[in-house]
Amino acid sequence: MTEQRTQDQRPRPDLLAAIHADQTRRQQAADEAAAPERERFTAGLARDAALFGTPGWSRLSEARQARVARYEAERAEQGAA
Repeated sequence: MTEQRTQDQRPRPDLLAAIHADQTRRQQAADEAAAPERERFTAGLARDAALFGTPGWSRLSEARQARVARYEAERAEQGAA
């Protein structure tokens, strides 16, 4: 025999909308809080990218060179889009 569900057993649309709005608000606040650090990190990658082809580039770690290469590839991809 199948169970019958009443309307009281399902989440209400207004409750779901409130939960979604709260999650969106929290995510926006977290993004805003992280923005300064993200901008500093991106600025550092841009400075390191400017070193390409100079003796300073060889002083960067391989991991840092890989991060800079990925950053430049993403920038190129965004520019092409």
